[in-house]
Parts: sequence; structure tokens; C-alpha cells
Amino acid sequence: MSSSDMPTKLNSSTLTAQEAKLLTALYLAQRVNYQSDFYERRKDEFTFNSEVMLWMSAIIMGLSAILSAYSITSDNAFWAFLTALLPAFAAAIAAFRTLYQWDSQAALYDDSWYGLQEARLEVPDPDAIDSDEEYLEYFPRLVNKTEQVLQQEAAQWGQLVGSRTPDDELITGDDDG
Repeated sequence: MSSSDMPTKLNSSTLTAQEAKLLTALYLAQRVNYQSDFYERRKDEFTFNSEVMLWMSAIIMGLSAILSAYSITSDNAFWAFLTALLPAFAAAIAAFRTLYQWDSQAALYDDSWYGLQEARLEVPDPDAIDSDEEYLEYFPRLVNKTEQVLQQEAAQWGQLVGSRTPDDELITGDDDG
């Protein structure tokens, strides 16, 4: 990576204290809070999906156990067939849950959410700030820390894409040679 590809760190040398204060408030509201809310919604969605699939699989396995006990006393082939079929459905649901890796994705969003909360701490509560001049110090730290969190989150997704096998290249038609 060349030096021109490296991200530059923000500094406040060209800002006035009032501009830094305004930009801090805007950045917190429009970038940090928005992204934080997005991460929280995605984490909740993926956690919900994972838990629903887990419960569905568990309920089907419980139903299978009950039907298994009933099919022993019953002389009906339908119940025996259903008893054999239900665990396969439960396994398919568990495989579906594993395939989508909702737990892993929820953990990634949760980690990013915590990173943004840590970045938010770069700016103290407005009541604790004595003068607007302090925003010249806090604003660049907030932006740099936030962007670092966002880059780390994006890099996590890049690792997933970067882990393609050579067979994937044949299927997609990618050819570097």
C-alpha cells in the first residue's frame, strides 16, 4: 500500500473553535448516532433470527420425541414415518441457522457498536467542556476513532470476501492471469 492509499488523520488546524464545536455536534448526530443505531438494529435482527431458528429446531425435536413415544403404542405407519421425518427437518433448520451465521454477524455488529460507544467517549459531556477551544482537540479524536471503528468493521467483511477459494474464481469468471 502506497502512502497515497493510507488514510490521513484529521487535524483541526484549519477550523475555528465554533466550527469544531458545530462539526462535533453534527458528527455525533449524523455519523456516530446513525451508525450506532444501524449496528444495534442489525445485531437485534440477527440475534432474533438465530434464536427463532434455534427454538424452531428445539420444538420440532421435542415434538419428534413425543410422537416417537406415541408411535410405539400406535400401530399406524404414518406416525412412524413422521417420527423419522421430524428430526431431518430439525437438522435442516439447524443447518440453515449455521449457514447464515447469524450469531457471528450479530457479534460483529455488537463489537462495532461497542467501538462506536468508545469513540463517543473521546468527547466529554458538553457540560464538562470549559471552552469551545477544547473542541479543536476533541473533534479530530472523535472522527479518527470513529473512522477507525468503521474501517475495522468493513475489514471484517472484506476478510469474508477475501477467503474465496480458487473454485470460486472459476465460477465467477474472475481471472487475474
